[in-house]
Amino acid sequence: MIRFRYLSEKKKYNFLQERMVYLLNQLHRMKNPWAVGETSVQCRNCGHIFTAQMVNCFDTLLWQEAREILDEENFFYPLCPQCQTQTEISYRSRYIDRELGIAAVMVPGAERQDMEGLLQDMNRFMDRLALPGMEHRVVGNFYAMAEQMRIHKHRLNDRAIQLLKPFMIGGLQSRGFEVWDGFFTGIMQPKEAKRMDDTVYFSLREDDPAVYSEMVYQFHIYLTNGDIIPHGINDTAYGICMNILQEKELAEDDGLFHFYDLSWAIDMHNSL
Repeated sequence: MIRFRYLSEKKKYNFLQERMVYLLNQLHRMKNPWAVGETSVQCRNCGHIFTAQMVNCFDTLLWQEAREILDEENFFYPLCPQCQTQTEISYRSRYIDRELGIAAVMVPGAERQDMEGLLQDMNRFMDRLALPGMEHRVVGNFYAMAEQMRIHKHRLNDRAIQLLKPFMIGGLQSRGFEVWDGFFTGIMQPKEAKRMDDTVYFSLREDDPAVYSEMVYQFHIYLTNGDIIPHGINDTAYGICMNILQEKELAEDDGLFHFYDLSWAIDMHNSL
């Protein structure tokens, strides 16, 4: 029996809250034993086969650490115990965040599949797969899944974020960089952004100094050689992308499953 007689009201509340979270996590594991498991990984460097943790469902309602683990990209690149080389792991998974209003399904290599057919199949079974009042997305890798979490954490439009990427990546490609993709990582205040080497500033009026006092959307641009370039773009550019969505009648979400990536953004820009 737990005795509360000598505990303050605040300590009682904290204890009960912690106990409730613990019980919910235990219930989650009992109801969904497949949610956390293990997978075999072969090191890309030495070939050693080792065991790594895998998560098939990042449900923030029942698993308190879901966002935190999803935000740690190293989780998806476990270290080989033999040679200490990181190797990417990839498997089907889900991210469900009712507070942020996003449900994402990770299908490895989704961009190489018949996306139209995949979306049609998923939307055909919306009654089984969908959650009321949520945005539903298909993503092709864990970077994109984590990106969805960060976008919705900042209450941003994920289509607008995708449309920002060609502005930055096109500039890097013109300078000879070979780019694989880019992913949103957060928002920076103007003083922080000034320390970045690569920041794109859009202006609605020529030589408007006000653009340098705007917040900056931060991205990691991944090169084909594995290098990462931190990059940023200002709030005016985000507003331009929102206007594009308004013109295309894509600013509002319809609740169905959609797949938005860099290729979609490039096609959208080319259609203007």
